[in-house]
Amino acid sequence: MFIFHRIVFVLNSLCILPLLFSYLAPFISPELLWYVAFLGLAYPALVIINALFVVYWLVFFKMRFLFSLAAIVIGWSFVPRFVQLGEKKLENSTGNSTINLMTFNVRYFGIYDSISTKEKDLLIEKLTLLQPDVMCFQEFQIQASHIPTNELRGALVEFLDSYRVATGTPHPDLNHIDNLVIFSKLPTVRTGLVERENGSGNYTIYADVIKNNDTLRIINTHLQSIGFKRRDYQLIQSLMGEKDSINFSQLRSVGAKMKYAFMLRAKQVEAIRTFIEQSPYKVIMCGDFNDSPVSYAYRTIKYNMKDAFVEAGSGLGRTYIGAAPSLRIDYLLSHPSFDFYNYYAKGFDFSDHKMVTATVKLAK
Repeated sequence: MFIFHRIVFVLNSLCILPLLFSYLAPFISPELLWYVAFLGLAYPALVIINALFVVYWLVFFKMRFLFSLAAIVIGWSFVPRFVQLGEKKLENSTGNSTINLMTFNVRYFGIYDSISTKEKDLLIEKLTLLQPDVMCFQEFQIQASHIPTNELRGALVEFLDSYRVATGTPHPDLNHIDNLVIFSKLPTVRTGLVERENGSGNYTIYADVIKNNDTLRIINTHLQSIGFKRRDYQLIQSLMGEKDSINFSQLRSVGAKMKYAFMLRAKQVEAIRTFIEQSPYKVIMCGDFNDSPVSYAYRTIKYNMKDAFVEAGSGLGRTYIGAAPSLRIDYLLSHPSFDFYNYYAKGFDFSDHKMVTATVKLAK
């Protein structure tokens, strides 16, 4: 048993080190040390593994449990970004000082995945019930050729009739939206492009809206995607134990794609942070960050802003529900003087992201 404990302790030590290094991920740009970003992404798994080691040593009444426990406690401030125990509710969410927000990556309603959605009625039902004042969509198109059914398109067009459209262009057109759009019931006085660092479909837009004679800046972003193909997701499933064989050359390809995305997101978020700091108005940030809460992307954008899930969420913060491991990569952030309530996340069969909503109460 002594030799077995020694082996376990060696393995334990090998798991403590990456957990400690993962705490550096939010502070170091992937352009400088890209491998640290991978550890930040692995943070939840590393915490769970070290927690199991704590249990193991406690079962055998060994003080060695303190090593993993200390490693977890050092980074305890990251835990609330993933799990929340108490939610904040606001009964009257339609007052003059509140805005109901929504962000949703609809994955083009599943049209490119040949998904036949059965939840088109549920989507409209939820939108009608929630009545968001501001909706930020990613991977959104409403042209007839990009909507699974004419019924869904008709229902969306009817629902959106009361909203103003902002796409970052001078003359937004509902029928020519490609990826990003902000729909607002509030008067919109200005819209524009925040950044398009890589010239791809991943970029950031903003809209200035009026609420109680005050101007607020709404930012909608879709940070750089990894660009996984079907075979890449199959490889991830094999790593999760769903399949037996692992293609190591393909594994290197997946790692290269992730590295490239980490580095491009670093450039994007630095441009967004500069834009936020230069804003003459208080900012509300929405979107698909394609990165975890223990990342350079999240920390750079958030800075001192409030996170809707941390402020008002409950349970496990899980917004990505695709083939890869579940993560929280969709966010609602606000100026520090605002307060969040009524956090809610709901999945639909046509998207690998959850719709995320919350009520933000403005400062008096």
